[in-house]
Amino acid sequence: MSTPPEDPRLRFARTDPALRPDDPDLTVTLPPAEPAATLHLPPSAAGAGAGAGAAEGETRFGPGVPGASGTADDRATEIWRGTLTPDGPSGVTVRRRRPWWRHELPSLLVVVAVVVAVVLGMRSCTAARSPLHVVGATVTAPEVGRCAKTVLVTGVLRTDGNPGTVDYRWKRSDGTASAVLHQQVGENVRSSEVVLRWSFDGRGTMKATATLEVLSPDRVTASAGFTYDCS
Repeated sequence: MSTPPEDPRLRFARTDPALRPDDPDLTVTLPPAEPAATLHLPPSAAGAGAGAGAAEGETRFGPGVPGASGTADDRATEIWRGTLTPDGPSGVTVRRRRPWWRHELPSLLVVVAVVVAVVLGMRSCTAARSPLHVVGATVTAPEVGRCAKTVLVTGVLRTDGNPGTVDYRWKRSDGTASAVLHQQVGENVRSSEVVLRWSFDGRGTMKATATLEVLSPDRVTASAGFTYDCS
């Protein structure tokens, strides 16, 4: 009659202290362990043979943990393709960061579109305005005191209320003329003043005439006279 197989759970070493050295229960002889056998120790068992890596009194025997799959060539290929970081595990997809300008591009396009729309609107409004026109001009000479050194002659430009620039010059009866001058006229402004300073020196009497000559946008002429007396 064959002997029944021994229960592996009975294969343990008793570590409880014995009452006498010749106690027959002090030592248990273990047969050779199978490669994949598992030895369970009581929670109270603690001996010099217990390793620091044992957990909850359980020791396992058998093949080790299988190594990580994949070769060095496979990892190099995945790193080159961008699906694996050099320090990351195999198979982990790495999401590349998008350039900053791709995030800001929609906002920049909106700003550019608004600026272009404003500029085009301003240009269209300017083009829709009517050009400036000079509708008239007057010149006024003051009363001149005896032996006056400087006489101020005032001219008034009358416009139609549109903005623009008036080009004009002064002519004097002594044969001299000023350079071409420019008067800026704002919107809804219908009159602008221009001044001629005519200086005199010496004794004598002279009848003088100052002429305001508008060159553009319309040609208009106005004049006024006065008498210089220093006899």
